[in-house]
Amino acid sequence: MSLRAGLVASLALTLAACVSTPEGFAPVPRAEAPRFDPFTFFVGTSAGTGTLDKALSDPVPVRVESSGRILIEPRHEASWDAPPRRVLVIDQTIHEGDKRPRTRQWRLTEIAPGFYEGSLTDAIGPVTGRSEGNRMVIEYRMKGSFKVRQELTLSADAQRAHNVLKVSQLGVTAAVLVEDIIRQP
Repeated sequence: MSLRAGLVASLALTLAACVSTPEGFAPVPRAEAPRFDPFTFFVGTSAGTGTLDKALSDPVPVRVESSGRILIEPRHEASWDAPPRRVLVIDQTIHEGDKRPRTRQWRLTEIAPGFYEGSLTDAIGPVTGRSEGNRMVIEYRMKGSFKVRQELTLSADAQRAHNVLKVSQLGVTAAVLVEDIIRQP
């Protein structure tokens, strides 16, 4: 093993020991119903509050304000008239600790029942998602080759989602966000 590989392995083990899921949030149990449909849950306004735990840093409070809408977009990828597609657009403002608020936008399309793809302004490349029962898993990559995996679990009344977002690199967890998202009336 080279010196460089040994240093990377040591750093990976150190980081793995530093980041875990923050305590204090009640997870939502996995269930077959209600089905997690992002086109239903994220339309309108919602607010998320949580804690972000990064490697080698103190936990930071996070607050996310979201506003979602559905657009109907024509398709032009074929010579024949393809039916228009529904696109879920979610605009978010993220407040992370003492940092200045930042904005981002999600765009998701259902490509098959329970399967989604789209984009996120923070992502490099496509966003993919799948919904099974009351759980939805979203995956994408961020700058620096970081892999992001979100698991959202819908509550029985479909008004709350528990979100656990993990950021990893080379299989080592570098950050974890645990958040409760509440639909606003």
